[in-house]
Amino acid sequence: MSSRTRPRAVPAWCVDAGVGTVLGGGIVAVGLTASEPPVWVVLAAALAAASSAGRRLLPLPALAGACVAGVLLLPVDRVSELGAVAVGFTGYLVGTARDRVAAAVTALVATATLSFGTLFVQQVLDLPTPGGPELLIAALLTSLALGYAVRSRRELERTLWERARRRTVEERLHIAREVHDVVGHHIAVINVQSGAAAHHLRARPDAAEEALRHVRDAARTVLHELTTVVGVLRENGSEAPAEPQPGLAELDRLVEDLAKAGTRVEWTVAGQPRELSPAVELSAYRIVQESLTNAGKHGRGPVRLRIGYAEDELRIEVHNALRPEGGRWSGQGHGLAGMSERAAALGGNLSAGPRSGDEFVVLARLPAAGREDT
Repeated sequence: MSSRTRPRAVPAWCVDAGVGTVLGGGIVAVGLTASEPPVWVVLAAALAAASSAGRRLLPLPALAGACVAGVLLLPVDRVSELGAVAVGFTGYLVGTARDRVAAAVTALVATATLSFGTLFVQQVLDLPTPGGPELLIAALLTSLALGYAVRSRRELERTLWERARRRTVEERLHIAREVHDVVGHHIAVINVQSGAAAHHLRARPDAAEEALRHVRDAARTVLHELTTVVGVLRENGSEAPAEPQPGLAELDRLVEDLAKAGTRVEWTVAGQPRELSPAVELSAYRIVQESLTNAGKHGRGPVRLRIGYAEDELRIEVHNALRPEGGRWSGQGHGLAGMSERAAALGGNLSAGPRSGDEFVVLARLPAAGREDT
């Protein structure tokens, strides 16, 4: 079975060399029949050919050579248009490689060169130039403008592509944080309660039944929340009816779930509680949820949670003692990274790590009006 292969694209320098050869050959073939000295025609043909062939290697010198060739061809019958072709061919590439200011300066300098070069040929060398430099200048300005327009279009496409790529990465991180936070807490509850059920299955069937009830409730909650997340993702950008996102008002239920999993939480509130922006409420809830879940996994004893309301910020502190046999917790999972990203997205900050060797502390400062809502 034969396979089709895509034909190789012709290298750009080959195209330039071909155009230069055609231009030079055309100038020589037509110009040598004119009444002017052949040396002018040969020099102009060599400059036009070299400028066109080397425009990618040396764009500005190539444009200068094409301008000189165009001026030299003005007194020669029937080939002055080929000089305009050489100027336009090299000028386009200069326009694609220069910014706006550089392209404008190049246009001014090249226009002045063509004008003064024409005057030199007319007055100093006393040779007639029937067409004047107008065609050369028009070819120069048109090619520079077209090249700069193509450059601007490419930059715009590159900017839009980079913006879309960055938005995709941010959305993926956001989805990863949501799924991790939604699933992680309830999976921890399921893990603890299933272990309790296995422990009490024979000796205390009633306790095992209670633990399995907690497992069922946690699994049902996970399925419900994952269905909600997947439903939002499947809406393909349209507005979908979504349930209210959790906030600090749901901390009581969160603490109760952790108590069922065997983690006791002692929490206090400082300052005057008030309703914050939805983004801050959600991020604060997720940070507390992840911190308490990690404390239950890696710590021992009660977890101390403090929520502090200040005039312009919300402060969250979580303290828990580390297990002696666990040593220092590395904290290299996705949870800490997700919490830090949530805080940074709002314009706040978060620090987490062991203190005094046997205590792990999470400290988050969130602005009352998050960056996402402003």
